[in-house]
Amino acid sequence: MKVVEERLGLPAIIAAIVERQGEIDVTCYGDAMFPLLREGNISTFTRVKEKELQPGDVCLYASAEGELLIERIVDVEKTNHVSRYIFRSDTGGIRRTPIGFASIIGRLYAVHRDGRAVFAHGWQARLLESAALQLPLWPKLAKFAANRRYRRNEVI
Repeated sequence: MKVVEERLGLPAIIAAIVERQGEIDVTCYGDAMFPLLREGNISTFTRVKEKELQPGDVCLYASAEGELLIERIVDVEKTNHVSRYIFRSDTGGIRRTPIGFASIIGRLYAVHRDGRAVFAHGWQARLLESAALQLPLWPKLAKFAANRRYRRNEVI
């Protein structure tokens, strides 16, 4: 039996944890998904089946460059019965290169902040989902709000 030593990157390790345990808690950094996800929030991502994914879902995935990202599915391309998912951050407005299901690690289940949980299937998250998908100026508005929030918290 030949053993091949393979070096695993962080996305592969996290995907293995989600596959084994069914979920993972991740600390959020940056303002890409503001106001749903804020700097320092703990977010729970769960294992997901391909048939359950739909536009509006927030997912943890490995980009084509090997980065771990948390973004929203904005569109699904289907060619020859193969789905490719297009992601975008709520504050960025730039669509990413489409990726296959194999790169998706998990779907957002809940965000934990201020001692409570905001569930992805709850009314608050669904309201933000509708705004992000249907309002053309949403990315600019969310980016403005994120910049304003973080500037107020800076120490002079």
